[in-house]
Amino acid sequence: MTAEDPGPVGSFSWEGFNWQKRFWGGAPMYNGSWDPNNVSNPDANGHVKLSLSNPTGSAPVGAEFQSTREGFGYGTYSTTVEKDISSLQKEVVWGCLFTYDPNAAPGYTEIDLCEASAWGGGAAYGEDWPVTQGHGYWFDATKPPGQGNNTVTFGVTNAPILTHRMVWEPGKITFETFAGEGYSGTLLKQTVLQGSTVPVPANEQIHFNLWVTGGGGGDPAHVAPESVTVRDFSFVPGIPLTAPTPTITGTAAVGKTLTANPGTWTAGTSLAYQWYRNGASISGATASSYVLAAADQGATLTVRVTGTKNGYATATKESAATATVAAGTLVAPTPTISGTLTVGSTLTANPGAWTAGTTLTYQWYRSGVAISGATAKTYTLVATDQGDTMKVRVTGTKAGYTTVNKYSAATAVVS
Repeated sequence: MTAEDPGPVGSFSWEGFNWQKRFWGGAPMYNGSWDPNNVSNPDANGHVKLSLSNPTGSAPVGAEFQSTREGFGYGTYSTTVEKDISSLQKEVVWGCLFTYDPNAAPGYTEIDLCEASAWGGGAAYGEDWPVTQGHGYWFDATKPPGQGNNTVTFGVTNAPILTHRMVWEPGKITFETFAGEGYSGTLLKQTVLQGSTVPVPANEQIHFNLWVTGGGGGDPAHVAPESVTVRDFSFVPGIPLTAPTPTITGTAAVGKTLTANPGTWTAGTSLAYQWYRNGASISGATASSYVLAAADQGATLTVRVTGTKNGYATATKESAATATVAAGTLVAPTPTISGTLTVGSTLTANPGAWTAGTTLTYQWYRSGVAISGATAKTYTLVATDQGDTMKVRVTGTKAGYTTVNKYSAATAVVS
């Protein structure tokens, strides 16, 4: 499942996902009454408004919308909300963002990024409780609050805008609530909950809701209309990996080996490599090292390192470019000559071991003067050679390498 999967078509599309306005009755609204018209479509600013209505004055109606996509899992969730939470009526619950799969036991993967309420105001009518916010999750929904959940509550401010962020990773959830839009405002609360009770991903959906609780000593039937505006939502799958920028070592010349140095990634990360020539990927060049080929001459090379780890977001880092790749230098030994130095005998050039793949050509010399047509590896001495010395030149050529000429030592005088 990727961040690009919007889910099936629902009531509206928003922030890259499809969403369904709730039209069915039931919990958690104390009277089970919900109205899809209490959820607006995104406005010109991309904001979605939830309204709690009470058309008869004694029968409030809640608002909820949820993602049509099932299954988000580990990653970073974020939302910005426009609402002075301190002004919430004590019977009203602002569900904010929470994940939930009703079929995933025992915890139903309900993770509450931020829920705010006074929960009815107290055990008896007229008793006041403060409105608090909560970060937390259910690990066993068969048990009551305080036993089956792991929740941390904190006080509210009258900040008109709050931004909430949640990072869900294996065995750990980090919650953050900031005053204002974005993450540069005051951090009101950071909660880190970890251990074996942290939910594991299932087919959870993302919900936003505004509803009325019948618990405590409040007066749920006569709540006044409320509204909350959700400015945005984002989900980035997986947890960010520690991903340094790779470097390249080695000489930038044809025939030389370049090595990618990936740096220190998050422990347990699997790394893959891809080399690039002038920004274009090189087919098959997927090892941590790369031998420069003739096609690389005159180009610059980079390498991209991609890290993957279960529960983390895949990351790709690219190195800086190398210097322009120079022509290679051939391994070119000095040739020798074997054979008897008498007219009619055959001399043989022994070129030695050149760089693999080098094409060799020959030229024989009589007392330093090139012999016309004597361009084979062997040469049969003729009468004209008598009284002269012989020498051979071996020329090596290979694509991407500098051409090299190597001369043998001169022989003794031909008899």
